[in-house]
Amino acid sequence: MLKSLPPYSRRTYLILISLIFLCQIFFIPPEKSTPDQFPPAVTLGRYNLFQDKYWTIESETVQQLRSQGYNITGNANQHVQATYTYLGYTLRSKIVKLSWPNATLEITEGTHDLNLTVHKIMDNGTIGERLGSFLKSNLPQYIHPYPLTVEDPDIGVGFDPSAFTIGNTFNVSLLTYTVDRTETLDNTPWGENNTYVCAGYFANATHSYTWTTWCDARSGLFLKHVAESNTPTSISYEEQEIIETGIENDRFDVLQNGQSYQVFVDTNSTLTGFEFDSSADKVSLTIDGPSGTSGICNITIPKSLVPAGYGFEVHVDEQKVNHTLTEDANNYYVGTSYQHSTHTITVNIVGGTLWTQWWIWAIAITAIAILAGTIYFSKKRHHGSHRSHRRTHS
Repeated sequence: MLKSLPPYSRRTYLILISLIFLCQIFFIPPEKSTPDQFPPAVTLGRYNLFQDKYWTIESETVQQLRSQGYNITGNANQHVQATYTYLGYTLRSKIVKLSWPNATLEITEGTHDLNLTVHKIMDNGTIGERLGSFLKSNLPQYIHPYPLTVEDPDIGVGFDPSAFTIGNTFNVSLLTYTVDRTETLDNTPWGENNTYVCAGYFANATHSYTWTTWCDARSGLFLKHVAESNTPTSISYEEQEIIETGIENDRFDVLQNGQSYQVFVDTNSTLTGFEFDSSADKVSLTIDGPSGTSGICNITIPKSLVPAGYGFEVHVDEQKVNHTLTEDANNYYVGTSYQHSTHTITVNIVGGTLWTQWWIWAIAITAIAILAGTIYFSKKRHHGSHRSHRRTHS
């Protein structure tokens, strides 16, 4: 299947497969888990930014590479070995929705270069002459349009540290995992880190996967990850090392028509979920707070995300409510208030004709006032002129 995909679709597929396997590692939730038992690494907005060294070798044809925009000479049906190497590549994983025991991750690829080297595959299966080498520079940042939903928030940006017992071995899906050893890393944002090294492995006659992950012993955060795979049509190697981690529960990246935008949330409630539906043009938040108290929420939406002539509607639990709206040169600020409990707040970007815009009404009212004044004074002047004409003739 990978063979028939263009490079970016193939890359997306490989990343999602990798993350799905990661999301299955250590699926050992604590007994009778409750929200106050979240592992330290698990909170809305938690992100890991990795420096990612990645290459993959694919069996393709000259025609398949031509369809990807590469100028390869030779027989269109010639089989080739295509080696893709990602340079200066970063990968960011952030929890954008958290409802125990479910979590949703937003996966962002950073700006990077892509090198492709192509060799002919001979009839006897050996590698022949090099047909070309190509470099695509400064490929843009890409947010995967479909967030990855996982079944347990113990995984995503970290494993549950309660699972870290040397020799703990178990099967999940195809892979057999073992908590292998402890090891100290010295190239992380914290300096030296004590880690548990967790290994997963699967192999059959045609496929093999080897996954090794270094996890912070206290929080369970992924600090380093090495993934190797071998299938009938591809070989890949990926090595990730964390270069930054933190919590951004007030800033969210959204994707619309291939363009990335930043939406900010300011609230005194506990924010447990954020979602942007690009097809419906709406922002949805899940919030919670102590019963009997008041909550407020203000959302900053960039004007470049809102089509001209459009406005906003705000719903709390599908009930349309009043909202405040202010703006500056770059952003709209949409606010609402409510009584605390668990709520879903939805801000819909709604289309409107010119007649739904306040400034059009202001112009219209001004124009009507001017027109009415003009008619009034015109009639008054005409009436005065008529009386003067009558006096003259009498």
